[in-house]
Amino acid sequence: MWGLTIGCGLVNRRNFVLKKVLSLVLLLAGVFMLSQGFAVESIHPGGFPKPVGPIATEITWLYNVIFIIIAVIAFVVAIPVVYILWRYRRDKVSKPATFSHSTALELLWTIIPALICVVIAVLSFRAMVMIRTMPEDAMNVEAVAYQFGWDFYYPDVSQGDKHVAVPEPTQDDPEISLPGAPRQTKTLVVPVGKPIVLHVTAQDVIHAFFVPHLGTKIDAIPGRINYAWFTATEPGEWLGQCAELCGQAHGEMFFRVKAIPQAEFDVWIAEQKKAAGVVDEEVSPTVVMQGAEGISGTVTVPPAGDTSASVAHSVAAAVSVSQPAPTAAPTAALKPSMAPAQTPAPAAETAPAAAVTEEVDGVSGIISPTM
Repeated sequence: MWGLTIGCGLVNRRNFVLKKVLSLVLLLAGVFMLSQGFAVESIHPGGFPKPVGPIATEITWLYNVIFIIIAVIAFVVAIPVVYILWRYRRDKVSKPATFSHSTALELLWTIIPALICVVIAVLSFRAMVMIRTMPEDAMNVEAVAYQFGWDFYYPDVSQGDKHVAVPEPTQDDPEISLPGAPRQTKTLVVPVGKPIVLHVTAQDVIHAFFVPHLGTKIDAIPGRINYAWFTATEPGEWLGQCAELCGQAHGEMFFRVKAIPQAEFDVWIAEQKKAAGVVDEEVSPTVVMQGAEGISGTVTVPPAGDTSASVAHSVAAAVSVSQPAPTAAPTAALKPSMAPAQTPAPAAETAPAAAVTEEVDGVSGIISPTM
């Protein structure tokens, strides 16, 4: 109702701006405190799924704060407008007012939106720094996308050209299968409470790794490695999918992320190591040099076609290197039917492949041959 009072000039304009700015401060403080009660789930039905882990929780909390601010603004603006339209309609007012402009009101609707934008910007920047800062004590996982599926590798326990990977699915997925159209999904298994750093790339077109419950979404780009991280703070299994239109079967690119206790994970990963022929653990071939904020660095990898390299690096290098590649079999990550065509160079021009360097600018890198 104070909007009507302003319009009628029934308040002391000298104190008007001060009072409203103070009200804004109290409003934002109330929004902040109220949002703490909705930090676990979306404040309204139909919002984000129940968050799992710090990334998803931070995103959901920020969404709730902004939603409350928008709802309060809509209420404060809409109610006075509706009342004024009804109270001062033509058949109720014989002589309309002739005044115009209000310095106090114009200051008000300039200062308050500016302060609200500053608050949202500060909270958003804080969340972005958290999301884009890779934890140093994390477990590395490589995600390689292709039309129309996913491969997942565990470089921390791989050895040479023996890449420990998520096994092929053997059973239909009841959640996404349809009558007469069974579907199978690979399951990325991770330990509960352990930060996971994803090294994401693609071997054909642009895809995107997206798991709503974990708050994780990152593009998978051919010839480039992007990074994201998450921590599953409780046991469970969550459906993920490609979130970038990538072809006619884009809607079929599902996968799952399953979090299990550390003891169970140790048993499971030991089985996968045995299946890959790994006997003793070695230093991970996937190395990310930590920068000042833990999100930047430079990684040097072997030439394209060297199967001792990290799978994600091998795939990215095979896509990005323009000179002829060795005629050997595709790397472990490349599907035989999906591997890029290899054109052998003339014998007189054959030369060792150049080293490939991943220059990580901020949180992702472009792989290009060194000269």
